[in-house]
Amino acid sequence: MTHQAEARSLAALETRNAHAQAFRRLSQPHWNDGLLSSRDKHLIAVAVAQATRCEYCIEHHAEIAKRLGASLDELIAASYITAALETYGRGTLRIDEDLRVGQPDSALTQTAIGASRDEFASAVLRDDTLPVALRLVTAAAVAQAQDNQALRAQLHTRAVESGVLPGALDEAYAVAVILRAGVVYAHTLPIANLFKAS
Repeated sequence: MTHQAEARSLAALETRNAHAQAFRRLSQPHWNDGLLSSRDKHLIAVAVAQATRCEYCIEHHAEIAKRLGASLDELIAASYITAALETYGRGTLRIDEDLRVGQPDSALTQTAIGASRDEFASAVLRDDTLPVALRLVTAAAVAQAQDNQALRAQLHTRAVESGVLPGALDEAYAVAVILRAGVVYAHTLPIANLFKAS
């Protein structure tokens, strides 16, 4: 089934299922331009969907971001923000003003893999494919989706110090909340398809 066909099936489910309708009411108002552009919200959604492991969501939001002008490099850059944060799990990080990353209280501190991980994460967060504000907002949204509130708070502070308005971060957190629920929304497709075939 193509992505477009899957999207039509989910839209059809919304016409007859109160739960899918409730998800649409949660989601719908948050995708328009605000302090963050719709394009940037969909870039953030791709990064968050990497954390929630929702293939449908990755494809859906990447397609919309592309349609809104995002490049392949921008979509990959957003995705790798998630990869960088995933290497640390739930640990706390040190994120310097120049976006160098480290994890001071880890069993991997002072090991070769720990140093490599810190270099990887620093390279991802310092890469200028995306503007620094969008990198920080995306990272904060991913931390929200990972339920790593200590890291989210740290990234939030770093973003505000970089000139990001708190309302823009709130919009990114809305994307994270929607995508956490959206993974279930997307995963109801196989259930609906069971009944479509009968």
